[in-house]
Amino acid sequence: MTYFSPEKCKQIALARLDVVHKWLEFRKQSQNKLQADYDFVKLHNTSNSHLFEILGKISRGSLHRWFAMLNGTEDYTKLLPQYKYSSVNEFRTTLTDEVEILYLKEKLTPDEIALQLDISRRTIFYWKKKYEWDKHLHKKYKSEEQEKRRFKMTVGH
Repeated sequence: MTYFSPEKCKQIALARLDVVHKWLEFRKQSQNKLQADYDFVKLHNTSNSHLFEILGKISRGSLHRWFAMLNGTEDYTKLLPQYKYSSVNEFRTTLTDEVEILYLKEKLTPDEIALQLDISRRTIFYWKKKYEWDKHLHKKYKSEEQEKRRFKMTVGH
């Protein structure tokens, strides 16, 4: 199992910064910025460059988002991945944790959570199944019921 380290996150952020710089240079050479964006993304996504190996495929939206995140600075730390990675095959975001708390502790339905956080119901149902929230809920409910029974037995005798 491969774990993401802070060094890997730094490498991703620096690669994003390099791609933004290359994109801006590429854009300067064209009068049609929109077409230049699409051409740059196509070139990046079909290359075997070192940056492609780190970032994989990118989109025009990613370029604009990264550029906006930099806000005119050269601070690569603004481009650090915002996920709490545990391994390559599994990642959980703080949003996933927030939804899980709303489902398990606040006992909100997926519909209520979707409305409250403005995310799709399909995403919530996917997370619910992937992270087996109903098993957690069942275990918690079962332990609460056992605790109530024990309390009744001690009070009743």
